[in-house]
Amino acid sequence: MRVLFIGDVMAEPGLRAVSLHLPDIRDQYDLVIANGENAARGKGLDRRSYRLLREAGVDLVSLGNHAWDHKEVYELLEREPVVRALNYPPGTPGRGWWRLSAGGESLLFVQVMGRIFMDPLDDPFRTLDALLAQEKADYILVEVHAEATSEKMALAHYLDGRVTAVLGTHTHVPTLDTMRLPKGTLYQTDVGMTGTYASIIGGEVETFLARFLTGRPQPFRAAQGRARFHATELVLEGGKGVSIGPYVWEEP
Repeated sequence: MRVLFIGDVMAEPGLRAVSLHLPDIRDQYDLVIANGENAARGKGLDRRSYRLLREAGVDLVSLGNHAWDHKEVYELLEREPVVRALNYPPGTPGRGWWRLSAGGESLLFVQVMGRIFMDPLDDPFRTLDALLAQEKADYILVEVHAEATSEKMALAHYLDGRVTAVLGTHTHVPTLDTMRLPKGTLYQTDVGMTGTYASIIGGEVETFLARFLTGRPQPFRAAQGRARFHATELVLEGGKGVSIGPYVWEEP
């Protein structure tokens, strides 16, 4: 099974990159998953951004700390293959995992959110323990949407040997640390952002700079410019992760 995970799709440049490039390579992969929590103008997911991702060939969309920025997401969570963090408190709309299949094999996708420098959700470690005790699949892919590198690494080592792969998102900065952990789990600290890198983590440079220079809140504006497509490729076979590597494409 070949899986492509697309890093945080950021605003119009990110949507454009996915729409332009994914259809050209879609037939190389059995499953495509994308983090879409910044797809709608830089914050949240709405019907339009979800539709564009799906039309390009994305099978499943994950969210993050901007999950609730658009009211339309409640309907998407109820009806569509859209996943929010598993470790929200009980009773939160939507679900934190989704089961996909391809070629007669199953993949369980799960997202958890970190708690360091993030909203204080339920414990992602114990929340994952509870799910893994109940749900089984040929392969398990965990997305850790978190700020702190240490927390992502800690979760990966905690899950090593129990899940197939752990991929980090949220910081919008790709890391060159794809690896196999001692017990076989594939890992990368952050897949990176699909959007314009002529920005500050996808935001307009001037307004972000003003935050630092003045110490005062500024209106958020997503940056515009040439897009880059950042993703991670996973090759899974025989119930194990075979290989992991970055995939990058830049808009001409």
